Amino acid sequence: MRKSTVLLAIISLLSIPLVTIAQSNSNFTIQGRIDTVPNAKYRIIYKNNEKVIRDSLQLSADRTFTFSGNIGEPTRINFIIDNDFNPRLVKDQIVYSFWVSPGDRLDFHGLTGWLSGPRDNLNIDNDKYELNGSALDKSAIAYNENRRAVYLANKNQENKTALGDSILSKFIQTNPNNFYSLDLLNRSFSSLKRQPNLVNTLYNVLSNELKNSYTGRLLNKKIMAHPHLVLGKELPTFELANDDGELVNLEDFRGKYVLVDFWASWCGPCRKEFPHLRSLYNEYRSKNFEILAVSIDESREDWLAAIDNDKLSWTNVLATGGFNGELYQVFGLKGVPDNFLLDKEGKIVARNLRGSELKTVLDKLIQ
Repeated sequence: MRKSTVLLAIISLLSIPLVTIAQSNSNFTIQGRIDTVPNAKYRIIYKNNEKVIRDSLQLSADRTFTFSGNIGEPTRINFIIDNDFNPRLVKDQIVYSFWVSPGDRLDFHGLTGWLSGPRDNLNIDNDKYELNGSALDKSAIAYNENRRAVYLANKNQENKTALGDSILSKFIQTNPNNFYSLDLLNRSFSSLKRQPNLVNTLYNVLSNELKNSYTGRLLNKKIMAHPHLVLGKELPTFELANDDGELVNLEDFRGKYVLVDFWASWCGPCRKEFPHLRSLYNEYRSKNFEILAVSIDESREDWLAAIDNDKLSWTNVLATGGFNGELYQVFGLKGVPDNFLLDKEGKIVARNLRGSELKTVLDKLIQ
């Protein structure tokens, strides 16, 4: 009985609307109404491929609005308000979040009741909306509802991870043209990479159109890079512009010991490390040691100001995009600061060294 219940739940999970990215028009428009405060203002955040778009809209006196934008592939759009009513003073509360695709003409109705819980532990229910015109949003909702149904039908199963992987795999294999399949695989990569054969199988199932999208190409880079991000392997090469606008390639440092250091101007722990790095750089520079500092700043001006203020005399390059940046995602970073120490052949010797640990390893490596 239990087995048949699971099978029915999985079958319903697969019966989800087909959504592709075969859209010639990259423009989208959202018209609607939000049943909150007249003339209220919302900040809008969404992605156009690798670029994060920040915009805003203001409701009219009758609480209606029209919003338009351009995107290269489907993306989630987020309606945000500043949280000045919560004692925890947490900013950037996403009130509504839903999928939009190139060419969509959406009819949106934002409902009330999205704020719930006691005052000392308020939470947001961003499903409080009605949306017409987004097949992809319906697909995502159907997937998650059916996924919950499968979990409830198997609440006593010990290996929930295996169950989740099975649900995801069956959906992707049954919906190879659905952009949500690509999104699921891309978002699940960090947990699925322990099963490289499964990842490769699911990626190969996807349509060529999905593989050639921005997210499809990014996922392929992540898949290709992952086996090389371990000790003893050559760190995949990359090329970025330095503070003078000149391109710098990791290959340029072959024959030297290199610390590839990821940081950002807004990262306090990163900048606290710089005095120690300056000392090590001065000590080992004459012994073929170099630092290639990769900033993930979104602001070039902030990056340049930090280089000047902190007197960073080594090679500095910029990989824009913050945590959404391509290199950050391809290298599977979990935050900044982070680094890779490479030997003269470009092979990874150590990872994420800090303080005296870095000096200890350098002493052994260079001697």
